[in-house]
Amino acid sequence: MFLVIRWDARLGILASCVASLLVFALAGFLQAMTCLLGFSLLGIAMGLTVKRGYDFPEILLVNTLVSLFSKFVLLGVVLLATGKNPLTENLLLLEETVRRTPWVGQNLPGAGDLVSLIKLVMPALLIVASLFDTGCNFLLGRWIGKRIGLAFPEVPPFSEWRLPRSVFWAFVLGWVFILFGGTSLLGRIGVNVQVVTQLLFLLEGLSLVYYFLEKYIRSRAVRVAILVFLLFQPLFSFLLSWLGVFDVFIDFRKLRSKQ
Repeated sequence: MFLVIRWDARLGILASCVASLLVFALAGFLQAMTCLLGFSLLGIAMGLTVKRGYDFPEILLVNTLVSLFSKFVLLGVVLLATGKNPLTENLLLLEETVRRTPWVGQNLPGAGDLVSLIKLVMPALLIVASLFDTGCNFLLGRWIGKRIGLAFPEVPPFSEWRLPRSVFWAFVLGWVFILFGGTSLLGRIGVNVQVVTQLLFLLEGLSLVYYFLEKYIRSRAVRVAILVFLLFQPLFSFLLSWLGVFDVFIDFRKLRSKQ
């Protein structure tokens, strides 16, 4: 990322190839492909988007797609090289663990259903993972980049984060797919759309709460602790996600009028 921002994409690609060759010499083909596809590709793409002056939402969107693409390509490479799908293998291992560990079944009666649910929403989990690693890479890169003299786009304060209304219509479309698709492919697509949009609305709900906490609580540590508490309480996180849904249209913070 830093090489592309400071110089150009050619140098970033060259460094990625050299790093992957070193990993190949020391650890083998699959580890080298993981280095190239799992890490370097996202770094090069993020460096390009930062260098070309994309704003924060654009960087997140483009690089989330790149990260998702790299994951699918890497899965394909592993499948071709070993004949095994790593996602399927991990799910089988999880099922075997649930079946063979008595205390899991006793303490988690719905453990088997949980494995089935993970299978169902695996595409959504991959999308969320791609968004997460893109956000982490950007924020960490921006933090380090500013200390070594690299220009990064400004990130709006967390209290002002908001989603476009298109996310709401995707949320509605997901419900339509579920209602009319049932257990078909259309219904499974709807479930995955619901998972992704609900998590995005949860993020907006947290941003909204943080906005009002800033007005009454001066300590950032206390505000963050309150958000973490709300996030890990199922009832509150459910309410926060629906609060995010309403905020998209009602705009409780009047952010649109400010902009």
